[in-house]
Amino acid sequence: MSDWLPPGLFAYGAELSAEIDCRLGRTLVGDGATWIDMPRRLGTADVPSEPLQWGTGALCVDLGPDDVETWERFADVHRHEADPEVVAAAAQEWRLPVTPYRRQAPAPVTARPETGPSGDGPTRSIEIDGAHIVDLTSMWAGPLCTELLGRAGAEVHKVTSTARPDGLAGSPMHAELNAHKSVVDHDLRLPAARRCLDEMLATADLLVTSLSPRALANLDLLPAQLGAAHPSLRTLAITAFESDSPEGDWIAYGTGVHAASGLGWLDDGPRPPAYSYPDPLAGLRASSVALDQLAGIASPHQGVSLADAVAPLAARAACTHGKGASHG
Repeated sequence: MSDWLPPGLFAYGAELSAEIDCRLGRTLVGDGATWIDMPRRLGTADVPSEPLQWGTGALCVDLGPDDVETWERFADVHRHEADPEVVAAAAQEWRLPVTPYRRQAPAPVTARPETGPSGDGPTRSIEIDGAHIVDLTSMWAGPLCTELLGRAGAEVHKVTSTARPDGLAGSPMHAELNAHKSVVDHDLRLPAARRCLDEMLATADLLVTSLSPRALANLDLLPAQLGAAHPSLRTLAITAFESDSPEGDWIAYGTGVHAASGLGWLDDGPRPPAYSYPDPLAGLRASSVALDQLAGIASPHQGVSLADAVAPLAARAACTHGKGASHG
């Protein structure tokens, strides 16, 4: 079982946590270690998928129960392809959560301006008591973002579905990440459930999602699709990769983002992390962005990706070792 985590993880998490507390003008998150190290703290860490050697490299294959049969068919079709990058891209066309283990961090997408205050924080504390937030997130990053908002005073309404349950449902992590929320059961594939969601959005200040851009489009939940019915609604989309990157519509979990970031390929080859550390980093970053949105000091439609959240760690590793993110 891997016990590896990237150097500087907790120091970087403390920086992200300090941004939230600075915006709130009080201590809510502290050093962030409580949230980043949840799997070990609560004893719920799953064994991460081992790198799958493939051709000239390796793949991160994070299959759910419904993916196994599709993966077997896919692997048989592509068994002669040696390039893991080509295989991963093809797997995504099959909607399989497969990413390549990269030996170095990918080239950054165009630089993005800051969405809110600098590291010194806003000139006044942000108050979000009573803000209405609709939570369409699952697993770790999105629920962490909205849980922190709930603890800061917002009213968070989480939409879930027993037909498609959260992958962490029933675990201590799930309980802690959703403790300050009201939960409603709606299968959004059903017209009646979608009408109920629209009623919720009519009075909401912010919609937080963790669906892929393709899934959001299929549910008519992209900002352009929501605009006519909900012109004042702010949206925050938490995704695996940046929307304007080549992997913008890829499906991946935190371990897959770790693999693709360049941080997963050490001097002795590909290695999985102890747990999905990109998730809490993205969740912390998303909380800061959401606070800026609710305060009206950031644009109403924002996105935060797991890949962008771990990019500073990959960049620091590259500077330290002078060759991508390969390090011991």
